[in-house]
Amino acid sequence: MKEKPRLFLDACVLVTAANSPTGGSARLLAVAAQRRVLLFATATILKEAQKNIVDLLGHALWQWFFKSLEPLPLHLVDCPSSKEQEAWQKVTHGKDTHVLAGAIKGSADILISLDRKHILNPEVQKNFTIPIMTPGEFLQKYKLISPGTE
Repeated sequence: MKEKPRLFLDACVLVTAANSPTGGSARLLAVAAQRRVLLFATATILKEAQKNIVDLLGHALWQWFFKSLEPLPLHLVDCPSSKEQEAWQKVTHGKDTHVLAGAIKGSADILISLDRKHILNPEVQKNFTIPIMTPGEFLQKYKLISPGTE
């Protein structure tokens, strides 16, 4: 990949980054802060991340985390329509179709997720046109961290 990779983030990546500042998700955001990748998400994904961070970690942590996102190259993609989401109904759980449709709509090079049940499963991987990776897999594949340091 010669240009900066366009990474579409699932909400779970943001939640994990907020909860574990030394893990792969947080490291991915640090790589984005260095302008080595471009990040994409939808407002739905940010709202889902906000809800989960507030519920799990508290409102104060969400406020701090949201402020830390401001300098990142995080681009908002228009939320996919019902029709765009419908295309993925047979591939993944209904509540996650917006993630797949958003990655397509955002012209992502890679979808980054930690959802092994609904996104990173073999059926989705087989039917989705965009590669899907965990933050650690992406960082290792593109040699942004060494194996075993996630």
